[in-house]
Amino acid sequence: MKPEIFFLAYDDSYILYAPLRKFIAVVNRDTRDAVIKRLHNQPLHEIEQSVVTVLEKRGVFDEGFAYPKVDETFAPTRVTLFPSDRCNLRCRYCYASAEDGGHKLPMPAARAAIDLIARNAKEKGFKQFSMGFHGNGEPFTAFDVVQECCEYMSETAEREGLKYTISAATNGVMPEDRLDYMVAWITDVNVSSDILPDVQNRQRPLAGGRGSFEQVDHTLKRLDKAGVQYGIRATITSESVYRLREMAAFVKENYPKCKLLHMEPVFEVGRALANRQSAPEPRVFVREFLKAQEELAGTSIRLVYSGERSNTYCQCFCSVCSNGYTVTAEGNVTSCYEVCTFQDVRAGRFIYGRFNAETARFDFDRTVMDGLLTLQVKNIPFCRDCFCKWHCGGDCAAKLLGNRTPDEHAGSDRCVINRALTYRQVLQKAGVDVSKIEPVFI
Repeated sequence: MKPEIFFLAYDDSYILYAPLRKFIAVVNRDTRDAVIKRLHNQPLHEIEQSVVTVLEKRGVFDEGFAYPKVDETFAPTRVTLFPSDRCNLRCRYCYASAEDGGHKLPMPAARAAIDLIARNAKEKGFKQFSMGFHGNGEPFTAFDVVQECCEYMSETAEREGLKYTISAATNGVMPEDRLDYMVAWITDVNVSSDILPDVQNRQRPLAGGRGSFEQVDHTLKRLDKAGVQYGIRATITSESVYRLREMAAFVKENYPKCKLLHMEPVFEVGRALANRQSAPEPRVFVREFLKAQEELAGTSIRLVYSGERSNTYCQCFCSVCSNGYTVTAEGNVTSCYEVCTFQDVRAGRFIYGRFNAETARFDFDRTVMDGLLTLQVKNIPFCRDCFCKWHCGGDCAAKLLGNRTPDEHAGSDRCVINRALTYRQVLQKAGVDVSKIEPVFI
């Protein structure tokens, strides 16, 4: 395999970037030309050879590099459970258009899922296994399921001699007894909130139409006071994008122990389409995101966007290609949180199993599972010459590919955002002060 080397324009110089070698350097035009000659086996003069020799010693041209690993055996040690598909909010952009719902995760399915990950952890020699609550509804609307799952997780861990962690994604709207339980049992909480009172109340109203800010604010302050590790996930629309810095300042002032502030452009599906909730223009999102980042400088709150992750080296954006194990309220097994029912046109690609009540086990479709393995970024021609590919992993397969083949991947607005923000991270790693540099869109 030929070494992967990228040149990124920077001022009057270039960033020489070999991501799989984790090598970054600021170089001049002469060095760039020498490297290109070396890659094409062209003759080098003495000075060029001396430069190339230095880079050779650093392994930049080594051809024995390995792609980021993908575990192609199905042996997950983490499961995400959807306790319910009902929701107590009516968010204007909900991808699942969640309402009252009619499904609640059957406990036999939940126990079978927990047994499976415990067994895999033991067989792999791991000391820990993990469970998370998520959903195309609000997990805590099925509080009895949450309780039973937590207790069964604890019992299983004690029986198998394992440690465990439990995480949860929630909208933060729940009675006090459920909040008490979450504080006591959940080790890592991700609260979906649009942060500012007017934005939260407009975008994420209660089922009856009233605003939800006060209840979510109360939950966040409880988590802050209790010392529970938590983050906030805000969905950004073309309307709210200009208030990202204000959101960051609000979090800094009101929720100082928040570990992670996650800002993500809305995906135009489900209720977002019906309510005409559009995603922000990529360049606007990047500029406003950087203002929010500047606002949080010097704090312990880390601002993230899912495609900005130069420290990650991967074949897939998420675990969709390997060991993505999610059990929905209907008992479906999916590799993608967003594809959870057979009514979804993408179900045939992402839903690969179903709980069998007669056998009390899951039936898996190996053909679908094999198909998921093909979604690795090394199989996506569009990404071949992109410096960002080993960090974003080809980005979200459900959003960018759906039912299309990897050959049909044609990029998206998210690619613009991913490259711009990752480019800045690469500059920082090269020792460049990016504080006064305008965003670069590649």
